[in-house]
Amino acid sequence: MSVLYLGHSAFLFEDESGGRLLIDPFGNSDTRKWFLKPFPSLDVDLVAVTHDHSDHNAVGALPPSTEAMRGAKTGTVGQTTISGIVDLHAGPSGISNTIYIIEHEGVRFCHFGDNRPGIPDSVRAALGEIDVLMVPADDSNQLFSYYELDLLVETLKPTVVIPMHYFTEGLTDPGCGLSRPDAWVRRQSPRRPLRRSRFRIDRRGLPYEREVWMVPPSLAE
Repeated sequence: MSVLYLGHSAFLFEDESGGRLLIDPFGNSDTRKWFLKPFPSLDVDLVAVTHDHSDHNAVGALPPSTEAMRGAKTGTVGQTTISGIVDLHAGPSGISNTIYIIEHEGVRFCHFGDNRPGIPDSVRAALGEIDVLMVPADDSNQLFSYYELDLLVETLKPTVVIPMHYFTEGLTDPGCGLSRPDAWVRRQSPRRPLRRSRFRIDRRGLPYEREVWMVPPSLAE
């Protein structure tokens, strides 16, 4: 499985069959102008949206025929499956958020969206085993605190943790209020800074102990 981190919470999954799955394309709105660049018009088989905030739901940036997925649904893209588990957005907004499980050849990715960190037991059971967790992490603690993030990681027990939803120079407007995740990442061990935005992973490539991977966003280049 090839995974490309585009930036913010946007990831592109592509398997060996050529199936392309995109999660959370981002854009600006009249009230939220966070991004310095428009989201590219990517050709994908399916786009999944965790929730309806403009920094996650810019489906309109994609070709008009692109199939979109929201909520507690399941789908298949090439040889990859995706399932949505609905819970709640972090903070007081009260809107729903869909956590997505993406599975390919025995590796299970979890895209957490902006979900609340204190997930109920029913949601934890529905998520099942997680190998790779994409989760918000930034030093402004805009969505949740370091303690809440650490507790979530211990609850989900992934092998790889990939921070997302943070400030990126050249991509994110400083007025968004987000920070980088550097202070939180420095507290993690072991950690691995990747040189490229695209990485490949299979069961044999999973580390023996939990690692935090810092993946450079491709749209910031």
